[in-house]
Amino acid sequence: MRKVELIRVESGDEATLGGLLVDGKSICWTLEEPWRGNRQDVSCIPEGRYPLKLEFSPSKGRKLWTIKGVPNRSYVRIHTGNTVDDTEGCPLTGSKPGYLKGKRAVLGSRAAFAEFMSAMSGSSEAEINVVST
Repeated sequence: MRKVELIRVESGDEATLGGLLVDGKSICWTLEEPWRGNRQDVSCIPEGRYPLKLEFSPSKGRKLWTIKGVPNRSYVRIHTGNTVDDTEGCPLTGSKPGYLKGKRAVLGSRAAFAEFMSAMSGSSEAEINVVST
């Protein structure tokens, strides 16, 4: 089973920035909402270990990795996007951190997402460990 780590390296009032590793290899950057008490759609998820499952997302029209077992949350999926306006409480993938229209962002999201999906290919289940530095 693949081991995925989301390591948060920057937390602010605007966004949470991190790195995503698969089996110890750095794959891409992540951007999440700031911590807002684990509220659905507006907060990053609590730190911890969670099952990951590859599931079809009707809203995104494709298979995405879903973080399961998050207390009081559902449909937490790793997907593309640039700023917190795109997160819906989910981690976004990016090739590098930056700013977009004055907001903290991850850039090169589609390329980073493709790299993450490639790193996870051949798997349908994994575990993710979410930590802060």
